Order: sequence, then C-alpha cells, then structure tokens
Amino acid sequence: MEKTLLLVDGSSYLYRAFLALPDLRNAAGEPTGAIYGVLNMLRRLLADHKADYLACVFDARGKTFRDEMYAQYKANRPPMPD
Repeated sequence: MEKTLLLVDGSSYLYRAFLALPDLRNAAGEPTGAIYGVLNMLRRLLADHKADYLACVFDARGKTFRDEMYAQYKANRPPMPD
C-alpha cells in the first residue's frame, strides 16, 4: 500500500499566522498567536488530506540559494520579528 507524505512550507504558515491573528499571549505574557495559528492550519490540513506522514520545513536564517537565483525573492515581504 502506498504511503502519503504532506510536505508543508512551515515558514509560509508561520508568516501567514503571524499576520492573520491578533496578539495572543499566554499567562506569562509570551506571544503564542503564530504557533496557535500554525497548529490550527496543520490540523485542518490533516483533516482535509488523509496522510501517513507530515513534514514541516522552515527557511534558514539569512540568504539562501533562492536569493541568488532570483533577486526579488521575498523582496516585498517585511522581515519577521525575532
């Protein structure tokens, strides 16, 4: 039987959740909105697509081969806060 893998652009999910959700924080005052949003999107993805495996990958800090190949890669995107 074939197995199904969902490969998720985690950086895109994180950026999307960060911008879409209000400033949610836990009892200690730490920001939690982006991770809450990512987990909800992953849960929805798994509900919509029955998969055996899921891998969530994130961009590395700094310049990558994509920046070298295409100068406009994410050129209009403001940086994520630390």
